[in-house]
Amino acid sequence: MLEKRYRLTKRGSFSYVYRKGESRSVAALRITYVRSKGLPKVGISVPNTVGKAVVRNKVRRRIRATLRPLMPSVRSAQIVISARKGAEEMNYAQIESAVCELLGKVGLYEKKEDNGVARH
Repeated sequence: MLEKRYRLTKRGSFSYVYRKGESRSVAALRITYVRSKGLPKVGISVPNTVGKAVVRNKVRRRIRATLRPLMPSVRSAQIVISARKGAEEMNYAQIESAVCELLGKVGLYEKKEDNGVARH
């Protein structure tokens, strides 16, 4: 579970990000974000086109698990990560690399290197 302080929960918050935000895509994932002050807040959206409830929840859990260790390093913003058709076929490693690539693309996260070894 993603810590409560990092969650985007209200419908109005999602609407605000979709209306005012910028977006980028990688593979079957899309990020929409608005820079803000304070802690980064993340919401996850997985529509019916991805699959039935069990499949959507599996994709949502994988995205959440990928975000959990990254959140302390993510810059301040309101973020919505949306899965699109094809996300159900991605494994955890593919989702992890796509999320890191998305966050890096929009300048909200930088990979840290320790002793020449890149970490996410």
